[in-house]
Amino acid sequence: MPKGVMRLARELLTIFQAMTVLHEEFNKKALEKQEAVKSGNIAGLDQIIKDESMLVSKLRKLEHTREQTVRMWMQERGIVSEDVTMEHLLQFFPEEDRKTLQYWQRRLITEINKLKEQNEFNQQLIEESLRFVNMSLDSLHPQKGYGNYNRPGIKTTGKDDYEAGGRSLFDSKA
Repeated sequence: MPKGVMRLARELLTIFQAMTVLHEEFNKKALEKQEAVKSGNIAGLDQIIKDESMLVSKLRKLEHTREQTVRMWMQERGIVSEDVTMEHLLQFFPEEDRKTLQYWQRRLITEINKLKEQNEFNQQLIEESLRFVNMSLDSLHPQKGYGNYNRPGIKTTGKDDYEAGGRSLFDSKA
C-alpha cells in the first residue's frame, strides 16, 4: 500500500477517535446539564456551558485538521473535488483500514445522534422551566390592562396604567 494512503488512514483514524472521545464528553456534559436544569443549579449550568465551550473549540480544531489532511492528500494525487465524503475516500484504503475507519465513523455518528437527542430533551426541559417561571411571575404580579386597548366609548378611571408597583410593558411576556 502506498505511504500516502497509510498516512491518511492513520491520521483519519486518530482524528475520528479524538472526535468520538470529544462527543462522549459532550454527552456526559449534556446529562449533567439535564440534572442542573432539573435541580435549578444555575452555577452548575454556567460551568457546564463553559466546559462545553472548550470542547467546541477542540472539536473545531479537529475538524479543521481533518479538512486540511484530506485536502492535502487529495491535492498530492491531483484529485479535484469540493465535497469529498468518507465513502469516496474509503475506496482508496485496503480492506482492513477501511473496516477500522468505518467502525470509528459509526461510533462517531452514534455519539453525535445521542448528543442530538439529549440536547433536544434538554431544550424541552429548559422551555418547560421557562414556562413555569413565567407562569409563576404572572400569578404573583398580574398584568394590568393597557389604556389603549379599551373598547371605544368606555370611560377609564384616568389612572396611569404604568403606575408604580405594576408591571410595565417591558416586564410582560412577549
